[in-house]
Amino acid sequence: MRILVTVNCRWWNASAQGGVAQAVALAMVGHDVLLQTGGGGPVAGKAAEAGLPTALLDLEGAGSVTGMLPFRRLVKEFSPDVICCHRAEGQAAAAMATGSIPLVRVRCDVRPPKGGALWRKVDRRTGLVVFPGRFMTGRGFAGERTGPVAVIPQPVDTERYAPVHRHGEPRVLLSLGRLSPVKGHRTLVRALTLLPSDITAAIAGAPAQQTPGELMEYAEELGVAGRLVVHGHVGDVRSLFPEALCGVVTSLGSEVVSRTGMEFMASALPLLAASTNGLPDLVRDGVTGLLHPPGNHAELARQALFLHRNPSAASRLAGNARRYCEDRLSYRAVGRVWEEHLAALAAGEQHPGWRVSRMTGAPGVT
Repeated sequence: MRILVTVNCRWWNASAQGGVAQAVALAMVGHDVLLQTGGGGPVAGKAAEAGLPTALLDLEGAGSVTGMLPFRRLVKEFSPDVICCHRAEGQAAAAMATGSIPLVRVRCDVRPPKGGALWRKVDRRTGLVVFPGRFMTGRGFAGERTGPVAVIPQPVDTERYAPVHRHGEPRVLLSLGRLSPVKGHRTLVRALTLLPSDITAAIAGAPAQQTPGELMEYAEELGVAGRLVVHGHVGDVRSLFPEALCGVVTSLGSEVVSRTGMEFMASALPLLAASTNGLPDLVRDGVTGLLHPPGNHAELARQALFLHRNPSAASRLAGNARRYCEDRLSYRAVGRVWEEHLAALAAGEQHPGWRVSRMTGAPGVT
């Protein structure tokens, strides 16, 4: 199939990552994929790194008007069988400019869908809406949509994130993610107060609403600053994995797609994750990782101590997680799932994984 993927994001966020990942997955299983995005942004750069053909065309802001004619020409020249849109701008442009070409909208943020007459018109033109996790279909993220919806997970690069050889007896609880309060890093810092002094923690992430210094001050207040390292942004986080006892995702919200969680699992690191939003979709508690209530530092500490004292159990969780990523979340595995859904849509058929959404009201976001 010929598949046009539109990713109109100025920043490297969940939508941008999901769009590039979908394009890579579909290309890997043999499809002719073209990715449309604005020029000069991170999406174009990441697409180039992945070897994806791109069409540089801005559909954001004023570009939603000035880019309409060029977008029509692009569609006519590429002649896609299906168009997959990862932002509302691309969805609206495709709905208005492409006639009968099947259209897919991929949603992966926690903002409720827009309403109104224009939204309903675009939605009627959209053959399928796809979410990355089951929790989104259960909380009304489809809004007023009455057409088919499906759940297809985002993939993880199981070649880049491969099992690591860890040094000696690792004792570091490793957390990755921007330094935003919603990521719950302070839960990890508090957990250190309940753990033996030889267990430490490392946090890596760019500043966002808080700084590395502020987290260190908090650790100082709790008396554990000597057992915490806050790296800030790290170019290749895999360099931190050999020292890690486990990966930790302590988010209080967010995590529609826990890319960090998937990268830990693919790397065969035991995962301790908060049971919020998409994480329970990713982690099978007690099988591919351990879940704790968001913000519950005591339960997080108990789980970390369990892994430290039971290396065979930690190894079993890590092995199960790696196999799950290989079987279900690799680029090729997810590409084949997308292939089935898009082939059904292009043929005007129903896929057994679709269901009709009749949800109303705003989603309950935690």
